[in-house]
Amino acid sequence: MRRSLLAVLGAGLFLVAVDATVLHAALPDLVRDLRPGSAAQVWIVAIYPLTAAPLLLPFGTLGDRFGRRRVLVTGYAVFGAASLGCAFAPDVPALLAARAALGCGGAMIMPVTMSLLRELFPDQRRRRTAIAVCSGVAGTGSVFGPVLGGVLVEAWGWRATFLVNPPVILVAVVAALRRLPRSPPGRRPWDALSAVLAAGGVLGIAFAAGPSGGGVLAGVAGCVLLGLFVLRQRSAAAPLLDLALFRRPGVPGAVGGVLLVMSTLVGLGVLLAQYLQVVLGLSPTAAAARLLLVLGASAVGSVTAPALLGRFGNARVRTAGFAVAGSSLAVPAAGGLTSWWLGAALVGSGFGMALALTSSTDTLLSAAPPGHAGGAAAVEKTGYELGAGLGTTAFGSLAATVYAARLVVPPGVPAQAARLATAGPVQAEAAAREFAAEGLSAAARAACTAGVQVATGVACGLFAVAAVVSALSRAGSRGVHTASV
Repeated sequence: MRRSLLAVLGAGLFLVAVDATVLHAALPDLVRDLRPGSAAQVWIVAIYPLTAAPLLLPFGTLGDRFGRRRVLVTGYAVFGAASLGCAFAPDVPALLAARAALGCGGAMIMPVTMSLLRELFPDQRRRRTAIAVCSGVAGTGSVFGPVLGGVLVEAWGWRATFLVNPPVILVAVVAALRRLPRSPPGRRPWDALSAVLAAGGVLGIAFAAGPSGGGVLAGVAGCVLLGLFVLRQRSAAAPLLDLALFRRPGVPGAVGGVLLVMSTLVGLGVLLAQYLQVVLGLSPTAAAARLLLVLGASAVGSVTAPALLGRFGNARVRTAGFAVAGSSLAVPAAGGLTSWWLGAALVGSGFGMALALTSSTDTLLSAAPPGHAGGAAAVEKTGYELGAGLGTTAFGSLAATVYAARLVVPPGVPAQAARLATAGPVQAEAAAREFAAEGLSAAARAACTAGVQVATGVACGLFAVAAVVSALSRAGSRGVHTASV
């Protein structure tokens, strides 16, 4: 019974995670079909997480108030209908509207799924196993998105990436209605004004960090709205989010862990998918096989995490996960970007990030009272979506900057070919073929390698810092506890 419930919850969570990145591989085929402008291309990818992130807290707490099964099934229905809208979109505006609706459905599914784990698995040991499975599903789904997109595009075109969703969602809806228990509605009132303030604040920050460069004004507006949200929570008789959650040991570090893991998984996943095909010359299927190493290692990490959490505790496991991921990413940062060295790095980083993500999620859900599980899950999933968006932007921009700086156009290459080559390695290969520009492809591959190496070096440094900070925080908490005793 519990396994079937976990399968129902995991299926929806996996699809939501996949759709955050599935268009990375499918975008070229989509562009040839619908011919969107450069700005529209950015929005087609970005509107999904930018719509989902601000709605996670309102929808997560909505499940606490009106029943989690009801909100989850509604989210499934919205997600399935929006997937059909994306698949059959006749033009760019219709596709943007359907992708936004997809984000709304995902925002209902993600936090309610995680909060249901607290309700369905009251025993801590079993809950940790369930959290490990769902965290592994969510984390690896983002990496699997480009892989699945590449395979489907090769076979049937970009619209097939959305047609996968409705059949799975239909089965999940039927199974949820038959197997999930009805959640009794909460007695606490749902604060609509707090929900609007929280959504507006996260939206401002998401736009400021998003790929379109929302700028300082959006970020300031978002911070102001979040400040007003915090003030209202402190004075409200029935706050939407219990701020005491963030004063509990390990919770701030857990939120930071989710942000770091997801930004690295998604950001580096996109870069490596391009590197494997452009630089190493692998086919989309062969590149997918390499990226599946991350999925396999993450699955192993998710399976072993509950036993490690039970023996060593969340803080130690999270610190170890940071350290393992950072050490593994040091390999490509130091130049180990050949196929076998990179494979070993993918295995180690996937395992370490699975440990860090599982321990972070368990910390957040365990810290919240049962009646506030939706709010805690929404905080975790907001970090998930912001991390995915920020990772794509930050690591993509960093790699592009390094690529442009390191690209050395060979003498005699036509000016038009050189301009195309500066846009990226894929464009450089196309320019080399079109203009018979000798040496241009090799120069682009070298510049792309440098960009990936710098990006993995930065990720390695971030994980190293996170491991040190996590270890010091744990030592400080132990010292305070000892002194109080």
